[in-house]
Amino acid sequence: MDTQKEIEFIALYEPVHNQLSKFCRAISGNPEDGKDLLQDTVLNSLEGFHRIKDKTVFKTYLFSVAGNLQKMKRRRLKFKAEFNETEINQIMDFGQDQESLTDFKIVYEKILSLPERMSEALILYHISDLSLVEIQKIQGGSISGVKLRLKRGREKLLSLLNTKKQMKVAVMLLTL
Repeated sequence: MDTQKEIEFIALYEPVHNQLSKFCRAISGNPEDGKDLLQDTVLNSLEGFHRIKDKTVFKTYLFSVAGNLQKMKRRRLKFKAEFNETEINQIMDFGQDQESLTDFKIVYEKILSLPERMSEALILYHISDLSLVEIQKIQGGSISGVKLRLKRGREKLLSLLNTKKQMKVAVMLLTL
């Protein structure tokens, strides 16, 4: 790849790095796998960058690559997420409240247990702060389909929770 393309890639990548990093951490389930996924995403995206004709779709291209890489990994390894306090604090700051950390861990596990597209939509919208249009470009389908996945995902998530505290944590996460 020539230097000009690399400079263009970096210029487009830097503004979305934090959102993509949060997304990779959230869908992978732990910090190490999140970093690996982010690196694989950047590498694959850089290698395929010359194929992108319309650079306005670069952000959705990155998130699609990350999602597809994670889906391939899950299929291959039957991935089961592991959690730790540091990772949870990177996603959401609870300070030193151990009970809230535990409740968030449960809520997070429940999000990952939802159907894949529903879980991915919730993470993209509520954790990575992507718009409905961006999620639609990543997942395909229509805007109303994305809205429906978000609505059903929230409803299903709340139905899976056992305590008022867990519901409170879920509502807090889903309204950030």
